[in-house]
Amino acid sequence: MVQARYMVETTFDIRFSADEACVILDSNAAGEVGMQAELVCFGHYAARTMALLGPEHALPLVHALSSLEEASSEHLKALVESGGLEAVGGPWIRIVHADRSFEAGTVFRVLARFLNARAGPRIFFDVTTKRRPASHDRTRDEAASVQVLLLWLLQRRAADTQYVRRLATTAGLIGRLAANEGVLLGDEVDVSLVSADIGWGSDPAAGAGGDETELQCPVCGNEGSIDAFEPRLWPSRRAAIRKCRRCGAGLWARARRRPRVLAPGVWGTMEAMRDDLVLKRSRAVTPSSEDDEGTEAAGERAPLGELKRVFVENGWPFSEVRGAQVLVTDLSGPLGTWKFYAQVVDEQDLILLYSVCPLRVPAERRPEVSQFLTGANYGLAAGNFELDFEDGEIRYKTVLHTYGDGLDANVLKRLVRSNGMAMETYLPGIGAVITGTPALPALQRRTPQ
Repeated sequence: MVQARYMVETTFDIRFSADEACVILDSNAAGEVGMQAELVCFGHYAARTMALLGPEHALPLVHALSSLEEASSEHLKALVESGGLEAVGGPWIRIVHADRSFEAGTVFRVLARFLNARAGPRIFFDVTTKRRPASHDRTRDEAASVQVLLLWLLQRRAADTQYVRRLATTAGLIGRLAANEGVLLGDEVDVSLVSADIGWGSDPAAGAGGDETELQCPVCGNEGSIDAFEPRLWPSRRAAIRKCRRCGAGLWARARRRPRVLAPGVWGTMEAMRDDLVLKRSRAVTPSSEDDEGTEAAGERAPLGELKRVFVENGWPFSEVRGAQVLVTDLSGPLGTWKFYAQVVDEQDLILLYSVCPLRVPAERRPEVSQFLTGANYGLAAGNFELDFEDGEIRYKTVLHTYGDGLDANVLKRLVRSNGMAMETYLPGIGAVITGTPALPALQRRTPQ
C-alpha cells in the first residue's frame, strides 16, 4: 500500500453519441509526468485496440496513425484546428467540450496505473465498455475511439507545439510497428513505452522521471548520472528507467533505493524494438526498391556480403536492418556505448559509416550545439558531424569509396576505429554544451587523441 501512494494514475472516459464525442480525463499527475502518462496510456490503448481488431479490421486505423509520424507542422495545425474527424468506417464525429452530463450511447473507460514496484516498472491497464452495441458497430466504435482520443489530446494541448509533435510521433510509430510487424496482445507495454520514449525524445536535461543523482551499475560498476546512464521514459518523479552506457544493462532506479537490474529478456526485447525504430527513422536508412526475393539475393552479393565478411573477420557482432543494406553494432569507449552502423549505397559505390551520439540534443540547445559541431568539423579530415534539427540526433559520418572494387578489410578497420575515436573525442564537449556550456569553451573539453 505504501507504493500505491506514489503511483501515477490516468483515466480516459471516451464517450460517443450518434455523431458527437467527448473525452474526460482524470489524472493524479501534472506537468511533464502527466504528459508522459498520457502518451503511454494512449499508446497502450491504441496498441491493444489494433491487436483486438486484427490485421484486416485494424488496417484503416493503422494507416491513419502511421501517417502522423512525419506529418508536417501545417498538417498537424490543421488537424488540431479541425472540429472533428471522419471515423474509420463511420460518419463524421464532432468533438465537443468534456462534460460528465454528456449523454453517451457508448463509453470506453481506459485506466492506466504506473506502479513503481520493487522488481521493476509495472503498468496496470484496464478497459471497460458500457452499453456495448452490435458486433459491427463495436468494431467501428473501437477504432473510432482511438482517433477521438488522439484528436482530443492534440486539441487539449494545442498551444504546446512540442507536445503535439511528441504525441503525433508516438502515434505514428505505433502505426509503423503495426504495419510492419503487427501488434499482438501482450505487446502493448513494450510498444507504448518504446514509442512514447522515442516520441518524447531522450533529453538528458528533462529529468521528468526520477532525480539525476549518482548511480552505480550493479553489472559493470559504471558510475555517474547523465553522462553514464541514458534515460528511458517512465512517468514518475520517484523512479526512473536508465540504460548503462558502458554495458547496456537496463536499470530500475527508485528514490533512496539501490538500482536494480531489469530482466535481460524483457529489457533486450524493448531495446531491440527501440533500436530498430530509431534506425528506420534515420534519413540514412532507406528501404530497398527491390522485392523481397531480390533484396535477399542482393544482401549476399558485394559489397554488403563483403561488409559482413569483414565484420565477422574482426569479431564484430552485428545485426541487419530488414529491407535495407545496413549492418548495426555497438562501439564503446571510456565514456560509454553508442550505436554504430554501416550502410551500403550501391548507386554511388559508397559505404557510409555512422556513430550515433548517445546524447539527444534538446530543442533549445540545438543552435549552440550546431555551432560547436561546426567548430569541430573544421579540424576533422576523415569525416564530419551531422545534427538533425528536427529531433536532435547527432551522428559522425565517415565515407568509404569502393569504386566497384573489393572491400579492403584493413582500410575498413582503420575507418571504423577513427570514426569511433571522433565520437569519443568530442562526446565530452557535446555533453557540456547540452548542459549549458557555451560552444567555444566546450571545444577545449576533448579527450586526448
